[in-house]
Amino acid sequence: MRPVLAPAWLDYRNRLAAVVAAIVGLVLWLGGGDALLRAVLGETALNALAAAWLTGSLAALGWLAAFRCPFCGEHFHWDLWVANPVTRQCLHCGFERWRDPEAARALRRRS
Repeated sequence: MRPVLAPAWLDYRNRLAAVVAAIVGLVLWLGGGDALLRAVLGETALNALAAAWLTGSLAALGWLAAFRCPFCGEHFHWDLWVANPVTRQCLHCGFERWRDPEAARALRRRS
């Protein structure tokens, strides 16, 4: 049985899935998927679809970058000087990804 994730990490997983879907779509697009769509949709509709996909991809990246640490509340992936979208811990407090924030707060109170 899989452990239950905290709601903050469920949100993070959704944000990460949106970025992965955007990247996969862009790879398919660059790999030649536009030739089939050009024949079906036409040039104008294809350009509109490309613009919409790129806008959605940038929005997904921004949404992931805006994720806040469930422990300290600061941005998880960036601080004033560093931005790391693949970090395994918060760049402010060092809180590890996928860790239960409520259990960590309870542990901190006991110390």
